[in-house]
Amino acid sequence: MTLVCLTPDPEQLNAVAARLSLWQSDPWVGHLHPGDLGWHSSVGAEQMAADLRVWERDGQPIAIGMADGPAVLRMAVDPEAAEDREVAERIAVDLDETATGREAVIEARGATALRKALRGAGWVEDEPWTPMTMELTTPLDLTRLDQARLRIVDAGLDTASDWAGVHWSSFRGTPFDDDSRSRFVDRWAQIINGPFADRAHSLIAYDADGSPVAVTTVWTAGPGRPGLVEPMGVHRERHGKGYGVAITLAGARTLQRHGASSVVVAAENSNPAALATYRAGAMIRTCGWRSAR
Repeated sequence: MTLVCLTPDPEQLNAVAARLSLWQSDPWVGHLHPGDLGWHSSVGAEQMAADLRVWERDGQPIAIGMADGPAVLRMAVDPEAAEDREVAERIAVDLDETATGREAVIEARGATALRKALRGAGWVEDEPWTPMTMELTTPLDLTRLDQARLRIVDAGLDTASDWAGVHWSSFRGTPFDDDSRSRFVDRWAQIINGPFADRAHSLIAYDADGSPVAVTTVWTAGPGRPGLVEPMGVHRERHGKGYGVAITLAGARTLQRHGASSVVVAAENSNPAALATYRAGAMIRTCGWRSAR
């Protein structure tokens, strides 16, 4: 067996996402999704490619990792190799060498053999996450979406400032000055014009006064496969009105219309508000691993 770790060229990004899509299935294990690549693509195609690692066995991708910051690698392993100890041990050696001298986090949900190999190499359990699934093979109950009385629109460059403003308020909460707005909108434009744009569907919810109050982007992995919510946010001045549930249901409806088998998300256990919003189906507790050194 020949196993090599490669960094793809920008021209190969769509091929990497297509391979990753084939590994998405129900029940979803919470591993790296093409939508994770899509959201990360705000850094631009060249940096996006530089942040990826593809392990190939005999010329075929068998594992994919995405650097999410300087010390986090989010991974998916081909389900047919999830129990392969030899593959896992070779990947674990690569990961161990990369993490030498600093703390690092490897998210390897669903990769049974790799997680065992990491444990054997001295890695320890990190903060638990909960992958969550809402199945889409039957009609959705949209009662809470209707009750919220929101106007839901598809987001594009013409509404990028509204989308970015709600996201900024939800996740940062600091003043959204002109410089921050310009930089964030520019990065968001990289996503909706980037190599994974055809997988993305971004939505904005407006209340009765016409104010943008909630946003989400959902990502397809192809018909019959799980679609991902990444991200979802509610303006911090509009909490407690059911808008998070409503925009999540709107995203689920969009994915269902595009043939997704389910809508999925992985939320930190330390974020009870997100868990409460997303809790709509089967829950599986998993965890990442961090270096003990």
